[in-house]
Amino acid sequence: MLCGMRLIRIGTAAVSVKVGDFTGNLGRLREVITAAKSDGVHLLVTPELCLSGYSLEDRILWPDIARRSWTALHELAEHCRDISVWIGLPVQHRSMMYNAAALIHDGRVRGMVLKRFLPTYSIFYEGRNWAAWDAGVDEINGVPAGDLVFQLPFGLVSAEICEDMWAPEPPARERVLAGAEVICNCSASPFTPLKQATRIRRVQQAAENYACVYAYANLLGLDNSRIVFDGGGLVVTPEGVQAEGELLAKAPWTLTHSVVDLDEVKRFRSENTTWREYATEPAEHAEAEVIDASDGSFIPASVSDYARQLPATFFGASGTGRDAATQYFDELFDALVLGLRDYFEKSGVFRRYLVALSGGRDSALCLVLAVHAVRAFNGGKGADVAEHIEAVYLPSDAHSSTDTRRAAEALASELGVPFRVVSIEDETRIATEKAEELMDGLGAVTDLARQNIQSRVRGTMMLNWANSAGGLVLVTANLSEAAVGYTTTGGDNQGGLSPIANVPKTLVSRLLEHVAKRDGLASIANVLAIPPSAELAPDQTDEVDLMPYAVLDDLLYLFARRRLALPDCWRIVVERHPDHDAEQLREWTAKFGKLFAFNQWKREQLPVSLKVLDLDLDPKTGFRFPVTQSIESELAELEAARL
Repeated sequence: MLCGMRLIRIGTAAVSVKVGDFTGNLGRLREVITAAKSDGVHLLVTPELCLSGYSLEDRILWPDIARRSWTALHELAEHCRDISVWIGLPVQHRSMMYNAAALIHDGRVRGMVLKRFLPTYSIFYEGRNWAAWDAGVDEINGVPAGDLVFQLPFGLVSAEICEDMWAPEPPARERVLAGAEVICNCSASPFTPLKQATRIRRVQQAAENYACVYAYANLLGLDNSRIVFDGGGLVVTPEGVQAEGELLAKAPWTLTHSVVDLDEVKRFRSENTTWREYATEPAEHAEAEVIDASDGSFIPASVSDYARQLPATFFGASGTGRDAATQYFDELFDALVLGLRDYFEKSGVFRRYLVALSGGRDSALCLVLAVHAVRAFNGGKGADVAEHIEAVYLPSDAHSSTDTRRAAEALASELGVPFRVVSIEDETRIATEKAEELMDGLGAVTDLARQNIQSRVRGTMMLNWANSAGGLVLVTANLSEAAVGYTTTGGDNQGGLSPIANVPKTLVSRLLEHVAKRDGLASIANVLAIPPSAELAPDQTDEVDLMPYAVLDDLLYLFARRRLALPDCWRIVVERHPDHDAEQLREWTAKFGKLFAFNQWKREQLPVSLKVLDLDLDPKTGFRFPVTQSIESELAELEAARL
């Protein structure tokens, strides 16, 4: 049983039809419905007027077209057991002809949505033959018709027809206010070059504005004599395009589908204050009516299929290809530089950046960002790097390695940053002795405390240095560390500004790789060659202490950004990380849940940070989370969960 996901597979069909060819059109629709059922589609959207053909022209004035369409619809309904399908057809009501999308669910016609906006520009002459549905609900041919939302076993669904989506006040608005979570658009949109990009923008905007899933289906080929329809198909969530069908396909029909989580819509609406205000405002229009068609069974789509659709990385370019990744990393880097520069210049109290350079990835990225920030001083005219940045390596003789020292020194040298080495050995020994003195009679100083003493000595030294040097101490902690409390209060999480606190560890590494290649920084290779480590204990590495960062960052995104329950987080990471045993991943998921929940008190004390990603754990502005709480029930559900 899933705890926080309503996974449904939504399909869109592009179908090549012929005006008045009910036998041929029915045959192709049966084929695509059969394929959709075979693929496990729960909800299928077909194009506008796909039963009769769109380009009917004056042929629609013959009543037999509507009669034969209605008969064909019921023939098709018999083929739609265990699936919900939107079918486009003409219907006649009180001498008026309406463009309709009928919903078939589990073998029965449940109702119809009617087209409200009729284009009469360019090649369109719909106003000549069709009537526009005004508003409200009526009964046509024995089923409800008009402004309807249907309660299906998996959620609330409605539709609109082609031009309705392009209207200033789309009918989808009142339907989502009535609860619709999925809007299905049945279209007959003619081809022009690059038009698909415009459609995607429009559908994506609608999905975002109405906090819903949009499924868009389009006709394919010529249905009459001259208008070419390019097919395609889109399944879009507020997060982006989940599936896009082939354009101008040579096959008689194509099927595109994607698994979506309808509970993601529910979560977004519940937590977004703008949506709540919008959804609760007094309606100045007719409200859509909800029709209960929730009979029948619903077996959710598989977590495996859903996980396979997710992006390879949750923190990175959403598009594909080299250009998308390059743009993503360049924009992210430039945003961090801009924030770092403005904080320094606009505060007006600092003379230089101070970086405790450890030889690791986080401090390396902070130093590179600081160098670029100085080059951006004075409106982009720049300033002398050596005058405005200083770096220091603070080794503990017992645990700091030669490799990290050489990596730190090489990077500072290549960037032209003054670099020095100051041992913390004496200070750590004295602090440890005092800790032992304080513990007299209370037990031994723990290993964790001994590790943290080193970090606190470094933090104190950096702040003392800043007092005299007029320095802005850059805190080098990243988002992954903040999430699980892998920082030392009073140590490495203390300072003036935390530039990468909103950047997870996996993204830190990828951003460093990108900058090294882009800027030709050879010394970064030394940094990337060293496994991430706090170097506070013998042979210590972060991923042994915690878990692989790739797993940790996935859990962070799924739990904190998607708001999924821990069992669902586990099911997804099992699919995304097949190189790890499922039970090991269960242990890591439980560990993450406990660390995340029990370390809010640390996040409450973090310094000012730059926000550059949607997921923001800053408690002062972006993330209100209980400091004291229990997650025992969630952990129990995780322990009992099955794949």
